[in-house]
Amino acid sequence: MKKEKNNQNKSAAQLQEEAFREKENHYLVCFIDSCPLRDQCLRWLVGQYADPNRMVYTTVNPRNPQLGGEHCAMFRKKQRVIMKIGLTRLYHEMPTYMERAIRQHLIRLWGRRQYFDARRGDRLITPQRQQEVIDTCRLHGWQGPIVFDGEQEDWDW
Repeated sequence: MKKEKNNQNKSAAQLQEEAFREKENHYLVCFIDSCPLRDQCLRWLVGQYADPNRMVYTTVNPRNPQLGGEHCAMFRKKQRVIMKIGLTRLYHEMPTYMERAIRQHLIRLWGRRQYFDARRGDRLITPQRQQEVIDTCRLHGWQGPIVFDGEQEDWDW
């Protein structure tokens, strides 16, 4: 509750700076200054917060010809999206056999740890993964509503 109140007093620029500084230590960053997409790319923007005294960063390969151009394979758009939280409500109305099949399919798709982190709400569910949940449910015959536990706006890291 206290964190929410503190966040309400901060500007969008301050919140963005805090988020980028937090990601700087463990996010794949980019330092290709000649890239035409750099001002819109999360990887490049996070890289701008890199500590110049640090010796090593995990970064994209600036020599790779697929990177740093109009169609960069590592480009991540600087745009906030609606992330879903939790999968526990998804299964409330569906039959047990269908729940089991959907759960097993998602575990195979995402891996056990990522599935259970997402199910509990410890890992946000990206728009791409939301679509995978919808596709998996429809594939296994569920025509009812796709209900997540909640949602929040965040960057699609």
